[in-house]
Formats: sequence, structure tokens, C-alpha cells
Amino acid sequence: MLVSMDKAPTRARDLLNLFRRDARGDAAVEFAFLAPLLLLMLLGTIELGRALNIDRQFASATATAGDLVAREAYLGDTTSAATANLASMMLSIKHIMQPYDSSSLKMGIFSVRASSTDPNDTYVEWAYPFNGMSVPSKCQKYTLPENLLGEGESVIVVDASMVFKPLFGDYVPGITGDMTWTDKSYHTPRNSCVDYVKGNNCSSLSC
Repeated sequence: MLVSMDKAPTRARDLLNLFRRDARGDAAVEFAFLAPLLLLMLLGTIELGRALNIDRQFASATATAGDLVAREAYLGDTTSAATANLASMMLSIKHIMQPYDSSSLKMGIFSVRASSTDPNDTYVEWAYPFNGMSVPSKCQKYTLPENLLGEGESVIVVDASMVFKPLFGDYVPGITGDMTWTDKSYHTPRNSCVDYVKGNNCSSLSC
């Protein structure tokens, strides 16, 4: 059957109108535009939740380390015995970070005592570095928050750092590689003095 030439434009317009009214592919096209944004939002949510959880455990590990040390009195007459005890405490702290990787966790634990005549004249009595953390040397002056100590009092200081490694740092905007977190806590000794290295303190600050 032949179609007359004058009906051809009408047939073309009908086909065009039919194509315009056909919305069966709209959802697929819209999803193609939104999928990358939705994926970024999903990855960002996962990364944020993971970061908050690790940060909470990191803060807990820092506080627990100071609390454990502050509970102890003098544990032995040798440096090796004291160091072994502190090392065993650090193993407990690493368990707190599980199931996350704690290989980058570093801590410096040290005791700071104030002079018997001036509470602002504070010096380090002893220091213990964990996993390569930098710590102040014995008898080094160390500045504490104002009014933290009275005359002759001491405090346990925990200085901690940890490297946070994002899982999707290369894909989520705003996350630029590894981040180093730091935390610090102060703890009052349960006894009059926490002396892990007896006889190795400053003579003016000995227990």
C-alpha cells in the first residue's frame, strides 16, 4: 500500500510525539546522572563513621593508659622491671584499638612533679616512650595547665598520636591522604608518687 506524500509529514509528527510521550527510559537516565553522587555519599558516610569510631577508641586508649599507670606505686628497684611492667600495659592498650590497626599508635607516658615551694616550677621525673614516641628527658622543665598541681604534687601525663588512614581517600572529596591525630590526658596518681625508676629521678623531686 502506497502512502501519499502529503501524509508523510503527519506520520513523522505522530512518531515524534509518540517518542516524546515515551518515558520508559527516564528512570535509567536519571539514575545514570545520580549514581556517582549517591556512591560518593555512601563512601563518605562509611568513612565518617569509621573515623568517628576509631577516634573514640583512640581517646579511650589514651585515657586508659594514664589510668593504668596512675594506679600503680613503685614496682621494683630496677629499670628493667619497671619497663617490663609498662610494656605489658601497652599490650593491653593495643587491644583496646581492636579491630582497627594500632601499628601507628604512639604514646609518651611521663610523670611531672611540682617543686615543694612553687607549684608552677614543674619538672619531669621519669618518662617512657612507646612505639617510638618522643618524650621529654628526666629533669626537663615541663609546662602544665595552670593550677593543675599544688606544691610538691605530681601528675601522670600521656601524650599520644596515631595515623588515620582513610579507606576511600582517593575517591571522596575533602579527604586528602593520611591524617595524624593527637591526644593528651592528665591523671592524678592514686599513691603519693608513681615511681617506675626508683633512684633515677631528680634529686630535688625524689619520692
